[in-house]
Amino acid sequence: MFLSNFESGVDAKKRVSIPAPFRRVLGGADSVYLWPSLDKPCIEGAGEGLMQQFEDSMADLDLMDPRRIALANYIMGEARQGKLDEGGRIVLDAELLATAGIAEKAKFVGLGDRFQIWEPAAYEAEKAQMRTLAKESLGLLKAKPRRPGNGQGQAAAE
Repeated sequence: MFLSNFESGVDAKKRVSIPAPFRRVLGGADSVYLWPSLDKPCIEGAGEGLMQQFEDSMADLDLMDPRRIALANYIMGEARQGKLDEGGRIVLDAELLATAGIAEKAKFVGLGDRFQIWEPAAYEAEKAQMRTLAKESLGLLKAKPRRPGNGQGQAAAE
């Protein structure tokens, strides 16, 4: 799971280091998928697993449904596969950098199944609004049965 947040410098070659905990989540993969966020001024990123989930979910929609085509166009059509170098860095292309307003520093924010890359000041400016929406949305969180093998002990049978 992509957790926490990290700040990283962007070098002259437009390379940025993927935080080590995020690289561990990628499970040794040598690439990451990046696309412009649909609703925020940032870049979204994930491993191949989430991209497969997007594709599977879109496949449930009618083949010619304009919403399916719009989602595929924006997520799959705008996604880039960034190769990690030996130092865990990726190159951010000029279009993605411009979309997020990133120049010298990048803020990586874990969202569980994916992460976002922000210009740090832009992230701070959005943080208060996101906190307000999160507080308003607390009632949407529901307890779910524990997943087997999640590292938690099971309750003793009564």
